[in-house]
Amino acid sequence: MLTRPWIDPRDVDWTDPLNPLRNPGWQQNNNPYVWAALKDPMLQALRQGKGIEPRLYVCPDPNSQTIPGNSTYDYEVPAEPNCWLFALNASGSGTDFLLQITDSVTGAKVFSQPTPMSLINSNLTGTSNRGKLFFLTTPHLFEPPSYPVVRLINTESTAKVCAVNLFTCVEYDTA
Repeated sequence: MLTRPWIDPRDVDWTDPLNPLRNPGWQQNNNPYVWAALKDPMLQALRQGKGIEPRLYVCPDPNSQTIPGNSTYDYEVPAEPNCWLFALNASGSGTDFLLQITDSVTGAKVFSQPTPMSLINSNLTGTSNRGKLFFLTTPHLFEPPSYPVVRLINTESTAKVCAVNLFTCVEYDTA
């Protein structure tokens, strides 16, 4: 208890139902990765935004999908219109998968070239299946009828499982 940093109660939004400091169900010991994401200042700002709702997409679906060795798997994310992609994280080591996210209509790519998992998966615990968020320098908007297409490239010769979590928010017209 004494090793945790002190948080000024005046800095906490006690009206936010997902605030991990307010809700006793969101404990750091239960799931430290969800707890860290919920207390992130950017996610708190998105939850507070007018006409903005956060969404989390897990790719591929189901997340236990096996990707054959030396092959490419494209997953069309069933995102809502006006979806902003602002962060992601992924499982897999840096040697077995490459990742690219493409706009289905414009063909715009989030990364200039397929990116190794070692740059996306910033491990917190030394395990290869959980990591903190990788924030994009510029959020990407998928305007209707566009949606994100996640491309996973298995560079190993054996079949493996990889999952990518897309942290997005949907912007609603409040006028």
